[in-house]
Amino acid sequence: MNLIFKTTLAAVAVFAADNCALWGADYPAWRMIYSNDTTNVLNCASAYNDLKQPREMTERKIRESVREAVVEGMDAQLIQPAHSWVPWWNSKLVPLAEHEQWFREHYGVEPNLAEHRYLLAGGDIIGPFIDECHKNKVAALVSFRANDAHHLEYSFDEKLSGGDAHSMTRFYVEHPQYRLGPLSSRNWKDCVHNWAIPEARAYKEALIAEVIEIYPQMDGMEIDFLRHPFYFKDDLPLAERSAIMCGFLKKVRAELDKAQQKVGGQRRVLGVRVPTEPQAWRDVGFVPADWAKVVDYFNLSPSYDMSQQTGVAQARAEAPNTRIYEELTHTTMTWRLADTAYDQHQYRRSTHEMLENTARLAYARGADGVSFFNFAYYRAHGGKQNFKGPFNEPPFAFLPKLIDKAALEKIDGYFYVRGRDLVFNSKRKTRDYTMDILPANGNGPATLRILAVTEKERPQSELEPIETGIQRGNWVVELNGKRLTQTKNTMGTYPFDSEIKSGFNKAEQYLSFLVPSGALKDGDNVVRVVCTAATRPMHLRWIEIIQPSK
Repeated sequence: MNLIFKTTLAAVAVFAADNCALWGADYPAWRMIYSNDTTNVLNCASAYNDLKQPREMTERKIRESVREAVVEGMDAQLIQPAHSWVPWWNSKLVPLAEHEQWFREHYGVEPNLAEHRYLLAGGDIIGPFIDECHKNKVAALVSFRANDAHHLEYSFDEKLSGGDAHSMTRFYVEHPQYRLGPLSSRNWKDCVHNWAIPEARAYKEALIAEVIEIYPQMDGMEIDFLRHPFYFKDDLPLAERSAIMCGFLKKVRAELDKAQQKVGGQRRVLGVRVPTEPQAWRDVGFVPADWAKVVDYFNLSPSYDMSQQTGVAQARAEAPNTRIYEELTHTTMTWRLADTAYDQHQYRRSTHEMLENTARLAYARGADGVSFFNFAYYRAHGGKQNFKGPFNEPPFAFLPKLIDKAALEKIDGYFYVRGRDLVFNSKRKTRDYTMDILPANGNGPATLRILAVTEKERPQSELEPIETGIQRGNWVVELNGKRLTQTKNTMGTYPFDSEIKSGFNKAEQYLSFLVPSGALKDGDNVVRVVCTAATRPMHLRWIEIIQPSK
């Protein structure tokens, strides 16, 4: 495919005058931002989508997916048009019918996507999304994935599924030299493009310019650098990485300014979704002080599993005047079920207490608000649903509580870190975990719990029986250098009364330890876990601290 796109595009919508009042002259003080990945509309069971019925995308479903997230404080919503390789809009650069014909001829399989059938029949995804947002006085942005690797590992297979037609593109297949790694690798880090190559960036720059020109009524754009966060060869210096990314973002900024000049209204907002962990910033060339000169907000993301260990404080120190959002998700950890494929995992659902404490901590470290990603996936989705349930509706009605910072100061503390299923046996007995903690009001006594599972239990669903009558090991737990006293677990699988009944493993797999008053520090706390004896290897899955507020 030629990299030089020469085409004139006509705008298809008019910016409604009353939408100019969505915010003032300065950058909008959004409190919460909700991300809609589009595919959840058909992949998740909901009041507007019956998984037992044939997959069919409709405008009504798109609008319903917007309306359900319209709650107090949710000031902006994002739409992600799939993976941003194949345009999910009326593109002249990569017309969908031509793309599907290439896919059909190249892979010898018929494209089979309900979203594509809807678009080819004249449907629109982005337009109704923007319109429904504006009807509900919510800002509407497009989230564009800069380097999504989903399914690219199969691009050079002889035959694919028809459901892969939204991922594979002629441009990608015909330019294997743009990949970060060899064709023999199926690692996502190797499958993505090297953004030090201008021609690789040019493809995405052209698509971004096109979608902005078609939908100038959008209120802005977020560039998603998390799907997936690999852009450069390892030896490229950070300064060069940042310069490349800022140059790319300046081009996006220019296109957004053109949209404002074309149809009027407020200045279009430019945000970026970047890793929340500072150790991952180099991978995307993220230098907060540099990027703050170009963009309006940082959306700091854990990518998938919600985390309390974030880079909010560092980003705030390096970019004091840029809006910062900490991303919250539907889960805090996942584990693969036995003999399963993609999206067939069990997951620890994010509870009210997890959401509240993660938001409270983010505010304390300098965040201006919170964002939400993958939030629809509390619902039934993917394979092995009979093992993953029971499911829940996303807690939309609860979310306004996350903007009441005064009320958050009075909640019970719930602090957590993933154990990452590290093995404790004769070869590895000790591990330190750093937890950023903001003690609950009064900093009184607390309980620390660890979750230890056997090798056999590791890939199991909670509906399967655990091993009984076994010694789960002798454990010593230290907090900030002081040994804690072990006690009996009296908190069940989850220490609070919760409507969520799945994702916590089983009570018998937890061990509890007493934390004395005043032992928790505001800031980094070090938890040392030592397994002094175990009859078999044990996997440390989870660490949590529960502290009642006084």
